[in-house]
Amino acid sequence: MQDFNMENYDIDLKRLRKGDIVEGEVISIPDDRTIYLDVKSFTEGTMHLNFYTNDKDATTFKGLVQVGDKIKCTVTSVTEDHIFLSRLNQLNEEGFNNVVKAKENGELITVKVAEKIDEKGFRCVYDGVKLFLPRSQATQSVVVGKEIEVKVIDIDERKNSAVVSRREVENDEYQANRDKEYEKINEGDVLKGTIIKVEKYGALVKFEYLTGLLKTVQVSHKFIDIEKELTVGDEIEVKVIKKENGKIELSRKALLDTPFALYIKNHKVSDTVKGKVTNKLPYGLLIELADDVKGLLHRSEYSHNPNDNFNNCVKINDEVEASIIQIDEAKERISLSRKPLLDNPWERVEGKVGDVVECKIVEINEKGLKVEALGVDGFVPLSEASVEKANLNELYQVEDKVNAQILEIKPKEWRLKLSIRRILEKKAREEYEKHLTTDEETPTIGDRFEDVLKK
Repeated sequence: MQDFNMENYDIDLKRLRKGDIVEGEVISIPDDRTIYLDVKSFTEGTMHLNFYTNDKDATTFKGLVQVGDKIKCTVTSVTEDHIFLSRLNQLNEEGFNNVVKAKENGELITVKVAEKIDEKGFRCVYDGVKLFLPRSQATQSVVVGKEIEVKVIDIDERKNSAVVSRREVENDEYQANRDKEYEKINEGDVLKGTIIKVEKYGALVKFEYLTGLLKTVQVSHKFIDIEKELTVGDEIEVKVIKKENGKIELSRKALLDTPFALYIKNHKVSDTVKGKVTNKLPYGLLIELADDVKGLLHRSEYSHNPNDNFNNCVKINDEVEASIIQIDEAKERISLSRKPLLDNPWERVEGKVGDVVECKIVEINEKGLKVEALGVDGFVPLSEASVEKANLNELYQVEDKVNAQILEIKPKEWRLKLSIRRILEKKAREEYEKHLTTDEETPTIGDRFEDVLKK
């Protein structure tokens, strides 16, 4: 300790007492944990290291102060021989002011978690200032002895106390990272995420920070029970189908082959397929070829016979066999036809109007005769079935074979009209004409008046 000449100081020694705030100048550093300061009093002031800093790990003044530094501090005690000083109050005041500024500026401060206070929360320390971190504002990152960044959410200047939050810091960080991730994502992107929730309406898929909605209808091309299809914790690959107002909608279905695409992988034009009739429309039949895959059998492709009425031939749920004649991948349409599977006897028909052909009677009705001729169905109207009006059942029997003349033949319409009457009339005329012819000479007018003419 140094001796001071009291004549150099004009100080009322009684005014320097415990609690006084003074500014001293460092005059010596006798050891690592002690410094002496000139406080312009009867003796120098003494300050120990633990009264200079709140840092419990500090072991020396070296590097913290040097001779000539001026330090604002508080008198902690005065004896006949010593004046003891402390800088801790000033540190606490300065620290609290910094806490207040951090609250005003919305800045974060780094604190040390000092202790846990029952279930209420934690006591934290910032530059000697004790702060309260409520349990509701804590997160898993809050561990006693660890330094963390917090946000000042409440100040009580009267009590020099403050409340801080770690949760708000992490929420802000999460939101900032979420916003960055959202900006990077675009519609059409394919992402991998983790399923964090599954409900009947859909599932929530978590990426690094962002969460997207996968609606039930976007999980599969077919109806599913989403709660059985998806499991929380599973990784899933999805496509972003909508991005709007900070939210994204996802689809797994968009990455899967449609039932149509799967079907045409295994089927091509000319393949023969089977399916059930699901709907009868004016222009054709809808045939279900597989789950969610339908083909159209147009009425014109139902039969070679244009007179066939498919409405009378098939019922809903009937199984129909047909051939694929066209696949439109863009519109997901399949066109079908029964014609390639059916024989078309009219392709082999050779005949013209006036030809006489042999017919087999297959049906007799009030309108005429249904017959088979040239390998196809034909019809002999009532008026062309006989020469005289008569009961056809008395003239003909089913399976009878007769000759008839072609009156009309239209292969595209499958129409063959015949006449037996004309054959019969021709035969009768020929018989009649045969009886009109004799071997005797018939005299002419010239022969009768030959003598007169000679005169």
